Amino acid sequence: MKITMVQLTPVLTRRETGNTNPHIIVQLHTDEGLVGVGEMSDLGHGKVKFDVRDLTESLEEVLVGQDPLHWRPLCHMIQGRYAGEGPLREGVEIAIFDLVGKVKGQSITELFGGGYRDKVKVCYPIFRMFDMAEVEPNLARVDQRMAEGQDLFRLYVGGNVEADEAFLSAVRSKYGSSFGLKSLDLSGRLSWKKAMAVLEVLLPYDPILVESVCDRRDPEGQYEVRSRIDKPISEHISSVQQAFFFAKNRLVDIFNLSLAGCGGLTAGLHMAAIAQAAGISCLVGTTQELSIGVAAQAMFGALLENLDFPSDMTGGLLYIDDVVKERVRYENGYLLVPDGPGVGMELDEDKLRELERPLSSLSIPAW
Repeated sequence: MKITMVQLTPVLTRRETGNTNPHIIVQLHTDEGLVGVGEMSDLGHGKVKFDVRDLTESLEEVLVGQDPLHWRPLCHMIQGRYAGEGPLREGVEIAIFDLVGKVKGQSITELFGGGYRDKVKVCYPIFRMFDMAEVEPNLARVDQRMAEGQDLFRLYVGGNVEADEAFLSAVRSKYGSSFGLKSLDLSGRLSWKKAMAVLEVLLPYDPILVESVCDRRDPEGQYEVRSRIDKPISEHISSVQQAFFFAKNRLVDIFNLSLAGCGGLTAGLHMAAIAQAAGISCLVGTTQELSIGVAAQAMFGALLENLDFPSDMTGGLLYIDDVVKERVRYENGYLLVPDGPGVGMELDEDKLRELERPLSSLSIPAW
């Protein structure tokens, strides 16, 4: 089997929060008629967007004529050529493994020898608040999700600490311990001293862990916060070199690994192995994926022996729009790991065409 064509479709999808986010859906066509699907997830973080035509030509130069069953050297080639582009590598690798799984009749989890679990505990994100007016809408979100059985949440903090505390006080008053607070996520936005000032106010609300306490380029600051609090600290890891540095210097307790951040499944498994060798736990993070990306993340999480903490993969709940015929499934606060061939998702071509939008570095169109 040979790859004959790379098809990239940029789409724009709505979140229930009102935001819109761009993604690129990857399709790898083959001479045997099989098509592998992947997803370059949540590309709205950077101000510069890919030129889709140029990227298609670049990927075809690498992929066309290659046998996806020889995935190890092929993924190595992608990792080297696009070293700084995590979501790009994520999307291409998902599509490659989707093809391999379809050929073999196995899920991605089965391709790697089987998983440790068939579901993963996940949390719903409450995004950073900068104004007290944002508290009430977020309380309504909690009410809706709690009614659906989603009882664990992640709170991005540090924008307006008064709003953070008002939100946490209200949910604790209403739900008590049945409201689970997975993490206080500072996103590395603050210096370690400012982070500590925020944490002194919010830690009494008893999160399971604290995330990204200061700039990852400030290991001394990481150490200072870790030495002052009694909660485990997690950090996003984006390269094997960074994984080794954080493990060697014992800067964190948990590696936060997402396929977009790691740059694909193969690199993510290497980083998880470094964590396991060092006695460090893992959780599966997110850049807020659609169902294709979430399914791949779920299968990745199923493969991690040291997945000791709840994960973040709730894009299937967050987005109003999606590009598959049947979305990933959640049940009582857990993401169910798909078991179909490859990534286990079937692309809906009609929805894909409906959501297709050009990528732009200048603006994202309003819905």
